Formats: sequence, C-alpha cells, structure tokens
Amino acid sequence: IGAKVQDAARPAATVGGVAGLTRAYLKNLVAGVIKLPARRIDEDGSFEKYGVDSVMVMALTNELEKSFGLLPKTLLFEYQTIRELADYFVETQQDRLVRLLGLETGEASNTVAAEEIQAPTPVKSMPARRAAPALMSQAVAANVTIPDNADIAIIGLAGQYPGAATLAEFWENLRAGKDCVTEIPAERWDHSAYFDADRYKPGKAYSCWGGFIDDVDQFDSLFFNISPRVADMLDPMVRLFLQTVWNLLEGSGYTRDAIQQHYQSSVGVYVGAMYQQYHGYGDALQKPAVSLSSYSEMANRVSHFFNLQGPSVALDTMCSSALTSIHLACESLRKQECRLAIAGAVNLTIHPDKYLGLSQSQMLGSHAHSRSFADGDGYIPAEGVGAVLLKPLSCAIADGDSILAVIKSTAINHSGHTHGYAVPNPNAQASLIEDNFAKSGIDPRTVSYVEAAAAGSALGDPIELSALTKAFRKFTQDAQFCAIGSVKSNIGHAEAASGMSQLTKVVLQLQHRQLAPSILAEPLNPNLSFADTPFYLQETLADWEQPVVTIDGVTQTYARRATISSFGAGGSNAHLIIEEYIPPVQDRQACERSASPQIIVFSARSRERLQAVVEQMLAFVEQHPALPLSDFAYTLQVGREAMAARLALVVNDSATLVQALKAYLHTVKQGN
Repeated sequence: IGAKVQDAARPAATVGGVAGLTRAYLKNLVAGVIKLPARRIDEDGSFEKYGVDSVMVMALTNELEKSFGLLPKTLLFEYQTIRELADYFVETQQDRLVRLLGLETGEASNTVAAEEIQAPTPVKSMPARRAAPALMSQAVAANVTIPDNADIAIIGLAGQYPGAATLAEFWENLRAGKDCVTEIPAERWDHSAYFDADRYKPGKAYSCWGGFIDDVDQFDSLFFNISPRVADMLDPMVRLFLQTVWNLLEGSGYTRDAIQQHYQSSVGVYVGAMYQQYHGYGDALQKPAVSLSSYSEMANRVSHFFNLQGPSVALDTMCSSALTSIHLACESLRKQECRLAIAGAVNLTIHPDKYLGLSQSQMLGSHAHSRSFADGDGYIPAEGVGAVLLKPLSCAIADGDSILAVIKSTAINHSGHTHGYAVPNPNAQASLIEDNFAKSGIDPRTVSYVEAAAAGSALGDPIELSALTKAFRKFTQDAQFCAIGSVKSNIGHAEAASGMSQLTKVVLQLQHRQLAPSILAEPLNPNLSFADTPFYLQETLADWEQPVVTIDGVTQTYARRATISSFGAGGSNAHLIIEEYIPPVQDRQACERSASPQIIVFSARSRERLQAVVEQMLAFVEQHPALPLSDFAYTLQVGREAMAARLALVVNDSATLVQALKAYLHTVKQGN
C-alpha cells in the first residue's frame, strides 16, 4: 500500500486513475455486446468464460474501433481479460482515454487516491502453519536450480477405478480384497451377441469380463466452457481426464489463478492412452467429426482450459503409457521445462470391437479368475483414469505442499527383438530395473514392496518374476524379504492407465502404512515359484513396517520403499522407485492446531451442486474426526475457486462443523 501511495504523488498516478475507469468503461462496452449486466463481468475472468467465441471477438473489436480507431485484429486474442485489455489501452492510448473518459489530470490523480490504495478486505487470520501451496512459490521466487537427479514429490493424486468413484472407495476395496471385475455391463453393449466360449470362433469374443467405471458418459460440458455439441463429439477419455485433472488440482489446493499468477502457467501435462474406440460410433451416432479426434486432445484440452503453458504431450506406449508419462514429466521438471507437472493416463472400454480384436490375438483371459500370479491364460481388461501433480521435492518442501510420496527415480527402455512382437524380454526388463537402482543409488535390499505388472499371463508373469529376481540378485542374495502384489488382481488390467492404478495403490498403502492383499492367486501359475526369490506374495492385509536392514555390517531402519513396473505389449518398458516422505521433526512438531473459531467456506456453480459439495464434505469430515480444522479452513479459503452459490460457516471444532453441515442440508431438503 505504501508503494502505491508514493506512486500517486508522481505524474504517473494519472495512469493508475485512468486504469480503473478504463476497466469500468470496457466492462460496460463488453456487456453491451454479449448482452450481460456489467456487474456480472469479472475484470480478471477470461472472455471465454462469458461465451465469447471468435465471431464475437470480431464484433467486440469492431465496437472498440469506434472509440479507439483501427486496432489489431488479434487484440482480443492477446489480451483475454478486461484488466489486460485496459492495461493495453492505458499503455498505448493514454491521452485518448483521458479525453474519452472526460477526465482532467487532477481528476484522474484524485481517482487513484480513492481507488488504488484501498486495502483488500482481510480474510480471518489463520494460526501459524506451513505455507500454503496457493501462495507464491518460494522456489520460483528464489529461482532454484534443480539437479539432474532431483527427487520428485507427488503433491496431488486423483483418479477413478472399477467399483470406486473416489480414491477413498478404491482403498476400501483394496484393503478388503474386493473383486471388482464383472461381466460387461449392458450400458456398454449386449455381450451375449458377441460371446462364444470357443476361443477360436471367428467374429466372436471368448471373454465377457472386465473392470468398468460408472457414468463415463456423464459430463458437465458448460462447467468447462465447452458447448454440448462439441462435448458430444469429444472422446469420453478426453472428458474423463479433464474432470480428473480438475479434481487433482482442487484436491491439491491449486486454483487456476494461483497457477497463472505464481507459476506463470509453467505447468506441463503428460497423458497416456492407447485406444480410440469412440470412432466406432461415428456412423451410428451420425457424428462424422468424431473421426477427427486425436490423442493430443487429452493433453491439450487440459492445457487450454487451465491456461497451462508448459509442455503438453499425449503418448501411447501401450500398457506402459502411464509410467512413461510420469517419467517424461519428471525429466521435464528436472530440466526446468516446467515448474509443475500433471501426469497420468486414461483407459476406457466402450466398443465391442476391442474384445473382438483381443480375442483374435488370443490375449484375453478365458475365465473371470485369470488374474495376477494365478493359473490364467490372459488378462482381464479394466478401465481407469488417474493423474498426479508433481514438483521437485526441494520446491515442494519450500512451498509447504502436502507431500504424499517421493519418486526417487524413473527409467524406460525397450525389449528390442524377441521371439515375437508381443513376447517380453526378461533380460531387457532386468536391465531396466537394475539400471534404475544404480541410477538412484538405492539398494534393492531396502525395498519392502513390489507392485508388479503381472496380469495373469501364463508366460508374462513368470518372465517378470525372473527379471525382478535377476535384478535384485545383482545386489543381494537374501530371500523372501520383499512383499509383491498387483492391483490387477482386484480390478483387471487397466492397460494404458495400469501404471496409474499401480502407483495409486502404492501411494495409498504408504498413506495407510498397510499392504493390501493380492487376491485370486490360487491356483498359482505352475510356472511361478517364490521360494528361491527375494519375494513373497502378499495375500493378506498387513501392516507395512519400515524395514530394518543390515548392509555392510551396519543395521538401520529405512523408509518404506516400493518399485512399480509396467511393460507394454510392443516392448516399451517403464520402472519407478517410490519412497515415503518423512517430514523433519520440526515440521511434525509444528502441527499444533488452534481451537479458535474458523471460517469454513464452500462454493459451487449452482445451489444444487453446492448441496452435492456439502454432502461430500460432510462424509469426509465424519471419516476424519481428528481433522486439523485450521488447515481445512485455510485450504477452502485460498485453494478453491469462488463460484456463484456459496455457504460460509463459523465453527470451533469438527463436531460443530458436522452439526452445521447437517443443519444446512436439512434446511435445503425442506425447500428453504
């Protein structure tokens, strides 16, 4: 404030006064063109937010030219908000603005005193806590250099998997050992018209089982400023990944404004996918434009909507797509091509041609229990979508992010020439894992869990176990010290998104410090034997203890560590090493919370959606009675976008919050 008052005393203060009146003038002008009251136009909201398309841009430009003379036709593409546009005119046409607005120099100077030096309305002060991620990145401000081998923090996680609309539900399914594989649901297609148990029957599919997500056809297009007509032509995978990234950023406390203001929109997007089945419905749905969809749209729609200007990449390495996208994202962060990175994958099964093709190639399991490590003959397909928000660990610590886990190292390679295009190479897999351990400097003896790629293949599962054993044996001869499991036993093989389902399972296990069971492994694949390997099959829910290991005569306790492997059918392999994050002692001691009253705020696009938000939050608070209320309040205040329908509560503790939320819902349901 002091700096602005000082500026007001200089001749340049006229510029500041004109700026405020220019914004008001432009709001009224824009309001007249788009037929919306000026009071409803946000000075910092993009024109797209109000339905301004390329045709309307030209109309606005023509209207502006009546006041300002000839203007660049690209003007409203370069300056996309009222504030940006006003700043442009103040810089380039100050004298014209003074005359246009009927101002004298003295009047403009008085305007700045009234407008510019007002302090913002203060938010209720929060107790001392770690810095919020929505604030200016300390690492960005300090221009931190990132080492080539820097650890990468996972600071956000979102996703949806068979039988689980949320990650909380996903964890409950995993810990309970729930089988989420079903017959192909009727809303996909009538599988009885295609199924035949004879695996060699032409034109038929010998499998009718899979893991499926609910409501993949549901999408709130207007929320994302996409017209229903365009949304109808978008591949459902594009829509689903866009929704998931919204949940990812909101769950991490990052708003679009915070990203744009404090990270200069330097955010990379990397997404993996491998099928484009929506094309198959083009003729039936009379939507010829469907055939124009591209993998790139999955990444580019995210970058466009959130105004992210880092790398935006969609890739297909088949079943290793998710982990490969994470590998590229980590490398991009280390090279400082971006300051934040979103990485993930999406996979859907929406057309019967997929099962017909996989049956023709003899890759499907012929029975529902063809699962990881079991005596199966192929894999059971699954759907899934997931994404992580990544940042160099040193930056995440400096910025006070919530760190879910740490990526110690990533690696990718290819199997080269083998006995067949889809036949894995155990030596290439072993080299990948061994090289990743060497690169990270981590001794495999300190790894206590392996999330395997095992999908139920009679050949593929033993090859993977052989490769893992060979890589671990380079460092240790100890046997059966490391648990091994696979999420595919619960949900099936999510193909391009399988790596995200694997990573999500590992992160959830780290959060809960438990190892979930691998299910349906009996009878065991006759080509598998764990007895002489470093591994034992995790078949029950168990506590995940930190390992105590003696290396070179020194015994010490190590952090919980896990590895994740994904192997694409075409030979593209990927491997991750993950470690739990253990905050410094002083951080843990700094978690004392104040019992003072807190302001809890919620918002949504409509009262109906606000009710849904409150219901979700009520369920969350009831599940977390020891919730740090001040953190909860802070995140809702600075880590959420403010929308039209709002609710504010002042509460002293979680119990009071539960009562207040229930009272609100009761009032709404009574029609008040």
